[in-house]
Amino acid sequence: MLLFQLFANNPLLIFPWAAALLIAITVHEFSHGFSAHLLGDDTAKEEGRLTLNPTAHLDLFGSLMLVLVGFGWAKPVPINPARVGRGNLGQFLVSFAGVLSNITIAVLCAVVLKILIAFGGLDQMNFLVKFLAFLIYIDLALFVFNLLPIAPLDGYRVFESVAPRAFRAYAPFLERWGFFILLFLVFFTGIIGSLISLFINLFSLLFGLNIYWLAFGGL
Repeated sequence: MLLFQLFANNPLLIFPWAAALLIAITVHEFSHGFSAHLLGDDTAKEEGRLTLNPTAHLDLFGSLMLVLVGFGWAKPVPINPARVGRGNLGQFLVSFAGVLSNITIAVLCAVVLKILIAFGGLDQMNFLVKFLAFLIYIDLALFVFNLLPIAPLDGYRVFESVAPRAFRAYAPFLERWGFFILLFLVFFTGIIGSLISLFINLFSLLFGLNIYWLAFGGL
C-alpha cells in the first residue's frame, strides 16, 4: 500500500510517521558508527557519519521509498574491520549495535506510551500516541528484519562474527547473492512479514499494548 493511501483519511499523520522512521533509521546507523568509534574505528567520524543528523545518513532510493511507501533505509555507516578492536567480539558488538538501538527505543517508547494512556487520558488518534506507536512498530520491524542472517543485513555480520572458520568458504557466495535472496523473500514470500507480525504481537502481549491498533487503527 502506498503511503498516501494509508493516510488518505488523515494526511497529517504522514508527519509523525516520517519523523518516527527518520529517528529509527538514523539512531540505528549512528549506533553502528558510535560503537565502532568506541572500539577504535573512526571511519564513520572521518566521513561525517558519526552524527544524529538524518541528512547525513539518507540514501537517495531509500528516501524515495520513504516518500512513496512510508518505509525506507539509510546509507550503511562505513566500518573498517581492520581498525575495530577486540577481534570477533568487536565485530559482533558493532554489528549488533544497530538492532540493539531499535529494541531499546521500542521498549522505552512502550513504557512512555503505557504511562500516557493510563494517566494522560490520551486517545488512540492523539498525534503523540500515533508517533510513539509508529516509532515502536518501525523499530520492531527493523529489529526483526536486520537480524536476518542474510547479507548485507546486520544479522549476517553478527553470524559471521561467531561462525566457525569453515563458514568462510561460503561467505563470498552469500555476500554476492544475499541481496537478491533478500529481495525474493520480501517480494515473493510472506516469511519476513510473518516474522515481524509475530514479534510485534509478542511484544504487544508483553507490554499490554495493541501496537497494530494504536498505530493503524482508525486510518
